[in-house]
Amino acid sequence: QNPSCRVFDYDSSLRRCRLFEADLTNGATIKPASQTSIVGSVILSASLYASMYNQSCSACQESRYQTCSSTTSTCQCPGNSYWNGSMCPLQLFANATCSQIDACRSDLNLSCIINSYGEFTQCLIGINLFTIFVYENLNTDTIFHFFIKLK
Repeated sequence: QNPSCRVFDYDSSLRRCRLFEADLTNGATIKPASQTSIVGSVILSASLYASMYNQSCSACQESRYQTCSSTTSTCQCPGNSYWNGSMCPLQLFANATCSQIDACRSDLNLSCIINSYGEFTQCLIGINLFTIFVYENLNTDTIFHFFIKLK
C-alpha cells in the first residue's frame, strides 16, 4: 500500500518481494541475476488521479495513489511526489530537468532552478532560489542573479 513504492523485485524461490521508491523514469531496470526473479513497475495513468485530486478525503480513502492531507482534508499527492496537472509522478533527483517549483526532491535539498528567462530548468542541490533581476540601462542590459540558500 505504500504509494511511493512503484518498482518491485519478486523472487519466487525465496518467496521474497522487495519494493523500491522509484519508477521507470529514473535509474535503470537491470535484469535480475536469479532465474526465479522478476522485476516490474506500477504503471500510472492520469485516470487514476483526476477524479480524486483535491476532493474530500473520502474520495481517496482506499487509494494507493493519493493520500488525505491532514491540513486541507483533501486528497493530495503522497510524499516525494508532486501534482503535475494530471497525475502524481515521483519527484526528481539531482540534475534532472524540471518544469515546476515542486518537482524536485526537497528532502534531498534539491530545488528546481529558474533561468534568466524565468523558465524552470533543472534540479540542483543546496539552493533554494530567489532570482533577483537587476537591469542596467547602459549599452546593454545586464542581469545579475543572487542565489540565497535558506535554512
